[in-house]
Amino acid sequence: MARNTCLLAALACAYAAPPKRVTLAIANERSDKVQCSLGGAEELPVIPARTGQLLETEVPTELVCGGVRAEIDGDGYVVARVGDDAITVGDANEFQLELSRAAHKCDGTSDFFTPPSFQGCVFRHAFGGVDEADPRAWRLFWQNEAYWRLCEVAAPSRAVRSYASESVPGQVIEVLRETPFVAVARGFATRKQCQDIVDTTPAVSGLGRAHVGGTGETSFSSSRETLSTNLDINWNEPDAPVTSMAAVTVELASELLGERIPYEAQEPINFLHYKVGFEYKPHTDGAGRTKGKRVATTLVYCEAAAEGGSTVFPGDDLKLS
Repeated sequence: MARNTCLLAALACAYAAPPKRVTLAIANERSDKVQCSLGGAEELPVIPARTGQLLETEVPTELVCGGVRAEIDGDGYVVARVGDDAITVGDANEFQLELSRAAHKCDGTSDFFTPPSFQGCVFRHAFGGVDEADPRAWRLFWQNEAYWRLCEVAAPSRAVRSYASESVPGQVIEVLRETPFVAVARGFATRKQCQDIVDTTPAVSGLGRAHVGGTGETSFSSSRETLSTNLDINWNEPDAPVTSMAAVTVELASELLGERIPYEAQEPINFLHYKVGFEYKPHTDGAGRTKGKRVATTLVYCEAAAEGGSTVFPGDDLKLS
């Protein structure tokens, strides 16, 4: 019995997960310099007033700065803003947004053709200014300067042509791109229609992290960061809000594609809710005209973001907002 116990203990040690590490951005928002420590022991270099510091650390741990403390944990990137009375901790989304805020201060002041200069400028402003840039973070969150500009600076794309829909009376179709085809139907869904779907569909109250599939199983994806749930469509209840919305969407999609799409070909509607900083990173939907694969994607916006919230096609700098 003792031998078995020792063997199990050895296996547990052999398969123990490695310590989790994050990049921590400490932003000293005080008017005076501050001394911080991690884990109650590791003393960090003094951070001057209104500046920041980037470092890597194992988590979970405790950050103590000038008499205030906070628990630090998360995945990948964490932000800690040190105020006079508290430390406010943010996740990777806050890190990404801070880089964008800093990039706006650099817009028009750097050489587009030498990305390091732009990245250097970003980190001179991010978190009050840090000593070293983190190119890996910039690539992870924004890929490159061109993609950031498309998302954050570029104006929405103009239609190349417009016409009146035949399947949805009174609906104007704006074509943004002919091949692959991209079109917009503004005012397609009313606030009441969207609210009726929320009020009559219990699944909306059970939003969870988005999954990806396609290989016989599903998993979470950092590339698809949103709260999500599937809304199943019952075509035997044509007056149900979610069904009537799906029916009009299929009719319009059929018109735009130039071929009849059967209602039953509609996948469950994926209802998405984006919190601040959430996003779907660039990806490809479907497989064109491949038999049995998705032939079109429709997006119905029920509520527009107060800031940001664009859908972009980086291949040809197309932007919808």
